[in-house]
Amino acid sequence: MSHRFKILIKRVLPRRMMIYGLHRRSHGVWPNFRKQQTFSEKIAGRVLRPRKIYSPLSDKFFVREYVRQRAGGSYLTKLYDVISQAEDIDLDKLPRSFAMKATHGSGWVKLVSDSSSIDRPEIVNTAASWLKLNYYKLGLESHYDCIPPLVMFEELLINEGKLADDYKIHCFQKNGERRQIVQVHTNRFTNHCVNLFDRDWRPLDVNHGHKRRPADGVDKPDNLDELLFVANQLSSGFNYVRVDLYNIDGRIVFGELTFTPGAAKDKFDPPGMDSVWGTYFDSDEVCYQEE
Repeated sequence: MSHRFKILIKRVLPRRMMIYGLHRRSHGVWPNFRKQQTFSEKIAGRVLRPRKIYSPLSDKFFVREYVRQRAGGSYLTKLYDVISQAEDIDLDKLPRSFAMKATHGSGWVKLVSDSSSIDRPEIVNTAASWLKLNYYKLGLESHYDCIPPLVMFEELLINEGKLADDYKIHCFQKNGERRQIVQVHTNRFTNHCVNLFDRDWRPLDVNHGHKRRPADGVDKPDNLDELLFVANQLSSGFNYVRVDLYNIDGRIVFGELTFTPGAAKDKFDPPGMDSVWGTYFDSDEVCYQEE
């Protein structure tokens, strides 16, 4: 199916029908939004009807103040600049290394280790392309639709040529009980693998969206307790959210809050784990009926 045809379908078909179809294509079954049971159904329910709070907290610039208040400013990256027009980029005011990131989407990141080796037009054109895009139209995650398009420049999290370790912590809450599952990414730019562990660092026999590597090849971080504490602080009050953190030389740095991971399209292997994870939290419709 061509890219143009996909865009045409999104324009013609009702959004609800598109989400139904994407779920069927990803998981092989139609979702039941009236009685959400699986993890994927509950996340798809958010894609269809997100809470209002998801928009500002998915905004990578706005969420910094939330992190500062909930966990502390020490967990934030150094912020060098924020622009709304690509022409405003001034490389002379930026440090030699930096990360350029769009605030209104996911995955729009450019890592620059040496700004003297790149051309300004390359950076400007990349930023301009991001600023023109609406992430909602790509994955139908409507809480991204009203996020102001900005591009921010922040510190590059790298130590001796190595990128910071990436920990995404799934935080569940149901009936006063909290549960955390740590998702560890390794070799992101070569042989990308994802391993899952419980909060006691016991490996979970499940794949979610990516293949695993042998668990004994994934070291437990020395500051695991602090990682879990920060995730707990930032997830308080939500039935489910994934807190994305970086860990570089013992320093924990906030990445983002993810309310609809994979836009509900990531598969579980074995498939039954989709239902198991679904028992860890109630759907938004159950938890937040007043909205």
